[in-house]
Amino acid sequence: MVSNVKKKNDILEYIFLIAILVFVNIILSEHFFRLDFTQDKRYSISPVSQQVLGKLDGDVYVEIFLDGDLNPDYERLKKSIKEKLDQFKAYSNNKLEYRFINPADEADEQMRERGFRLIAQRGIKPKYFLEEKNGQKTEKLIFPGAIVSYRQNETPVQFLKGNKVQSDEEQLNQAVEGVEFELLKAIRKLSISEYKTIAIIDGHGEPAKEQLEDVTSTLNEFYSVQRIRLDSITALKHFDMAMVIGPKVAYSEKEKFILDQFINNGGKAMFIYDAIDIRKDSLKNGETFGLSKNLNLDDLLFKYGIRMNQSVVEDMNCAKTVVQTGLNGEVQALNFPYYPVIYQFNKHPIVKNMDAVVLRFAGSIDTVKAVGIKKTPLIQTSAQSKEVQVPFQIDLDVLKKDLDPASFNGGIKTVACLLEGSFTSLYKSKPAPVEYAVVVSGAKPSKVLVCADLDMIRNDYDVNRNMPVPLGYDRDMRYLFSNKEFILNAVDYMMEEELLLVREKEVVMRPLNEQKIKNDKKYWQIVNIVSPIILVLIYGISRYLWRKKKYGTPRNV
Repeated sequence: MVSNVKKKNDILEYIFLIAILVFVNIILSEHFFRLDFTQDKRYSISPVSQQVLGKLDGDVYVEIFLDGDLNPDYERLKKSIKEKLDQFKAYSNNKLEYRFINPADEADEQMRERGFRLIAQRGIKPKYFLEEKNGQKTEKLIFPGAIVSYRQNETPVQFLKGNKVQSDEEQLNQAVEGVEFELLKAIRKLSISEYKTIAIIDGHGEPAKEQLEDVTSTLNEFYSVQRIRLDSITALKHFDMAMVIGPKVAYSEKEKFILDQFINNGGKAMFIYDAIDIRKDSLKNGETFGLSKNLNLDDLLFKYGIRMNQSVVEDMNCAKTVVQTGLNGEVQALNFPYYPVIYQFNKHPIVKNMDAVVLRFAGSIDTVKAVGIKKTPLIQTSAQSKEVQVPFQIDLDVLKKDLDPASFNGGIKTVACLLEGSFTSLYKSKPAPVEYAVVVSGAKPSKVLVCADLDMIRNDYDVNRNMPVPLGYDRDMRYLFSNKEFILNAVDYMMEEELLLVREKEVVMRPLNEQKIKNDKKYWQIVNIVSPIILVLIYGISRYLWRKKKYGTPRNV
């Protein structure tokens, strides 16, 4: 009887357990969630990503070209991409599909080369490197990128970006950190429906349309960009951001007032220009001069917390310029300290994991007291730099001599700075230059970015090919610097695009000691082979003795 009751209770407990499992499964199927106990939350995606993916009203397809025989570092990158895409798929309610493709899998060499060219034409940059196995070095070509497609449109994603000065291992770690951001940026680009507006101020001798074509064409993929004149008090009424780029003619008080009121009403603003006048074309003759100029903007920026210095910075870490070094027209690329190369940045989302930027005749800026304004230096020279006050002469013949490191003792100079907070109007305590205008001061918080180098945003133009040279491309060094990435990141941050906050995620590297691995390799190989055998023997003997003791026949005394 007792046995039947016990049996009945066991069956009821079993049924009850099954019912709980079914109920939990139903609840979890309706309410998706994930748990991530890692310190750096590497297996989680940000709330911003969840929000973007949850609003998708069409299917997203991702082709990743990172597959095949990869070394452990690139396998780690591939694994990170797969994990992020799995999470994207879950949070998008299965509206995302992906597949990994090995471009080198084609047996026919001609077809394989053709496939490589097609991938490159679609915007994925190849990566060449030497791989060493068993003492043999082989050259490998991989494509660490993807193509994201949405509603018959597609855009490339390049995972391997970051600071090229860092080691390969650190660059790959930066790539792992940036997987979510790069994928989400591509999805946002293809799915965006409402465009915020940007005004590029015109009418003061600003660079021609062709000289800003690279950055404006890219910005137009995410925003609506227009060139306007400040000819009325309402000129900026329907814009979210105003960009002051390279003026040559001074602003009138009325125009400055319109800018000031736009900022004090919450509008965002960028000031990117040279504070001094340098005739760069004169360098073709071997020399040029730096002179002061007045754009009537100094008092406005000073009120906001920035002083633009009438100077130019020189840096030991610099790009090159071509100089004639012989009597027969021989030329050589020599280090030119007036072209600083900046590759050390802080952890701010605008510049985090960014590759180097190049400056040309950049000025310096100082911060001054401004109540309630947060100031964040974004672009700074190295400690081996100095500052030259106007007026000055630049003679290319000096470059033929070695630079004297002892003279570059001016310390770090700030070239670009971000200001955030509620600004005080320049016209708060003085009459407005516009009749009947009501002065607004600090009505809404805003953001202002100041950069003392026009070439941070201005691209060269190839007249022969009738097309812009990519922003940041240095012809003498044949290298594409990250000037455009800086501008795009800054615009996203200032426009309060939460997407940029995804860049704050940091994956901590925990590298193994390579030398110790090499020295102890045989020891750990033996341990890994012998230890399982010993553990199995111990388990077998222990189990045998336990069973013998439990089930063995007791000896009669």
